[in-house]
Amino acid sequence: MSITVEECLKLPSLRNSRVIAGEKGISNIVNSVTVLEIVDNVIFDFGKPIKNSDMVLTSFYTIRNDPKAQCDHISYMYNSGDACVVIYYLGIWIKEIDPAIIELGNRLNFPIIVMPENRTDFFYNEVIGEVYEAIFRNRANNNDFIDTIASLVSRLPENRQNIATLMRLISDNLKCTFLLSDASLNNVCLSKWPMSNDITADTISALYENAAATDEYCVETTLNDMPLKVFCVPFSAFEYRNFSLYAADDFGRLTLDDIYRVIELLQIFSKLWDLDSNNILENALVPAIIEGEEEKMYSISEKLGIDIDAINTAIIIRPAFEHGDTREQLQTMRSLIRAVKDNAEAFRKEIIIDTYGIYIICFIVYASSIDSDNAYIEEMMDAMDQVTEDYTVAFFPNDDNAKDVRRTYLLYSEYIPHVVEIFPHKKKISYGDLMFAKHCSDMAAEKSENYRICRNILKPLLEIDTSGELLHTLAVYYLDADCEVKKTATLLFVHRNTIQYRLSKVQAITNFRTDDRLESYLMYTAIACWRLNPAFPV
Repeated sequence: MSITVEECLKLPSLRNSRVIAGEKGISNIVNSVTVLEIVDNVIFDFGKPIKNSDMVLTSFYTIRNDPKAQCDHISYMYNSGDACVVIYYLGIWIKEIDPAIIELGNRLNFPIIVMPENRTDFFYNEVIGEVYEAIFRNRANNNDFIDTIASLVSRLPENRQNIATLMRLISDNLKCTFLLSDASLNNVCLSKWPMSNDITADTISALYENAAATDEYCVETTLNDMPLKVFCVPFSAFEYRNFSLYAADDFGRLTLDDIYRVIELLQIFSKLWDLDSNNILENALVPAIIEGEEEKMYSISEKLGIDIDAINTAIIIRPAFEHGDTREQLQTMRSLIRAVKDNAEAFRKEIIIDTYGIYIICFIVYASSIDSDNAYIEEMMDAMDQVTEDYTVAFFPNDDNAKDVRRTYLLYSEYIPHVVEIFPHKKKISYGDLMFAKHCSDMAAEKSENYRICRNILKPLLEIDTSGELLHTLAVYYLDADCEVKKTATLLFVHRNTIQYRLSKVQAITNFRTDDRLESYLMYTAIACWRLNPAFPV
């Protein structure tokens, strides 16, 4: 097994440190150590690469008086795949840890570790030396990197779980350049080591082809007068398509067994992420759009004969997998994708479709003025209902271009958990649902005047309704039943007279009228905030 945060904390240089938040994450693997002192907000970009499970050492000196910026950087570390953060010189630069930082670490299960307060005799180089020594010693005794990489991928945020991330982690762990390619050398994924390496897919292929015999999987050659070991091993993945995995090893340490183990990882995750033979270019196009890789986006769309600038609509499907094994989930994802494709063909609609993390992403050209387009979404949902009813589908039309589509996706991925919390029974998600959830979430985070008013609206109920019956009824009435008494009664399995009685009681307690449009909207917003956080803290 690999070195974990918990094991690092037993080293002499870290023995006096304290875990002040995110203790559930101390089983995170540590692959390297990074020092962060120059803070730059430019790093907040989803296009930035995944890190190799770093332990980050910092004093947050340049943002020592800015707790929000500290929280932002901790979120960035978590989203980038770091293992933990160790904060030095507490009481000297940062006078005290802001409660928001502790809350964030606990919520993300991201370990936040502090060195002893008011001490200047603890040094970065001590931790760096000891942790790296422990890592190297462990790797010398245990070369099983499959479990390590699988563990790293599994704890990444959902929107970072993709083949490109997997290849990046493989390159970082084995210190080699890897190229995943089909038979025509259509570059599906090139992951370079180091990242500054200027080697290309064509170069790797040419080096191998020029040196290899017909059935030879590994050749020794040179590049820029330096020795280089190049592998090329064919394999099947992504449903009926043949691929080759190339590797360029400057150190000469990689073995053919290592290559087969990498292929095993790719085969496992290609099935989990449903990359099939018909969509291999689309599988590159969708991430290129979402991750803002403009050059790649236009190059692939040209090969596909797609007018990328005409794309104006994103459809995002989010299956709800609460039960079932991986095989069943995989089958459900495949069946949903097939249903969406068949529906597109029936409407003669060109569609780009791919899985991205836990989502199925579709890009189309949509015209709201065409009757067939208006029926398209409803027919698509009917087709998906034949597979499963446990999903949500977000429909976002009328974006200007692919760049706007990307921004919409990023907004969706951040706030869809809040949408689902507020509207648990809603299957079709709109811009309005997304922006309303953002509004409620931002109000709660900022503790704004709107939030204070919403809390005060419900304050009498929060104090009197100890069982939560009235609050639950109110939430179902406003958020699930479109303010319809009969529908509310059906959802709660009670008589409609019971619902009318409860609503009258709510009106009497809160002094808010449910039949007044403006007051009704305030109550609607207040009860949505309550669903996001029933404690409704001040």
